[in-house]
Amino acid sequence: MPSRKHADDWVVALRNQLRLSVGPAYRVGEQRGKTKLDVRFQNRTRETKTLDIAWLPSNSRKIQECVEKIAGLVTGGRNVKEAYEAIFGASIALPEATESASSLLLQAWDLFGAYKIRKNKIKASTWAKDYGSTGRRLKEVSDAKDAFDLLERAGEKWEAGSRQRQISLQHLSAMLKWGISREGGNILPTDRWTPPIELKGFYGDKVEAKQDAIPLQDDEIITFLKSLPVESKHPRDKEAAKRWKFAFELMAAFGLRPIEIKHLTVENGELWCNYIKRSGSGQTKRRKLRCLNSWASKWNLIERVTNNEPLPLCKVGVADAARTYLKRQKSWDSLAKAGKTSYSFRHGFALRCHQQYGLSVRIASALLGHSTDTHIRSYGTWTDEDEIDKALARGQRYKELTS
Repeated sequence: MPSRKHADDWVVALRNQLRLSVGPAYRVGEQRGKTKLDVRFQNRTRETKTLDIAWLPSNSRKIQECVEKIAGLVTGGRNVKEAYEAIFGASIALPEATESASSLLLQAWDLFGAYKIRKNKIKASTWAKDYGSTGRRLKEVSDAKDAFDLLERAGEKWEAGSRQRQISLQHLSAMLKWGISREGGNILPTDRWTPPIELKGFYGDKVEAKQDAIPLQDDEIITFLKSLPVESKHPRDKEAAKRWKFAFELMAAFGLRPIEIKHLTVENGELWCNYIKRSGSGQTKRRKLRCLNSWASKWNLIERVTNNEPLPLCKVGVADAARTYLKRQKSWDSLAKAGKTSYSFRHGFALRCHQQYGLSVRIASALLGHSTDTHIRSYGTWTDEDEIDKALARGQRYKELTS
């Protein structure tokens, strides 16, 4: 590869853009007038591919889009050659009438993922993790005769009415819609692969109701935090307890998802969460955090974030690491038996919003950083007869004051 120091300005700009979009593992250069792609993997092996694109400034955008598509497919499990052929090979053409559509569906799935990643609709890691089970199921049923047959057979893998079944069928339906569209290059024939408008009939009925989000009560949070071995004689246990106590205090005070503790900044004395959760239905926004009670000041949380107090070192996801740590604490046993999880600190914040402060769904949703629909799905079952009576009493007092 030519040295970046001696590269033309357009080449430097292209490489910088690729570093931002797909990472430093994907490098491009010139070979005999064409574009050469060099990919380095974590195991230190490399793959190269000469792209059928002239190495010219006018092709800079085309080169970038090509590499981003290839990166999306490589993340999904293809090697570089397979990814390139899936995007630009002759196999993209519509199949003959006597030919199985299996390969075409699988190619459409890979291209759909590359498109979503390139358009920044989802992260590459989200495609690999959240869409992975759907992709594996598609391979098992890709000989389906049409869209309806595909969705019906695909859903049989998961329990009727389960969230996984719903999500996977939504993934497949979205891929089919994209594949028959102009945006997807019309690579799927509309007469065969147009999905149904409504998917509910494919979900099936739940055998058991979904378990409610179970919150930690304020007194349970305080009691549990006091139980953590921050004064342990064992240095490792002591350090881990201090880090996790800080993490749980942040989750409880500000209603954070576990992963959000790693995405905090202090700006003009205010705490912000910069984590953006992307999904097929959209993405969240960064938000200013507010503590409803006195915990933020009592625990001096903003100053501790400003001073970069150590948080837990997580070799896996923060939620998984929190789950593991909580299982090791005897004081958590009774809470776990009651169905409480690391997200219960966040659920406790939601409960506080409504029962102690009487906030609306709209305001509570904004504080928690999710949509009102998500809020209602997660916490809509909390309202009981007593809460209804209290709300009506507050409403009556409000009417008397404003009349």
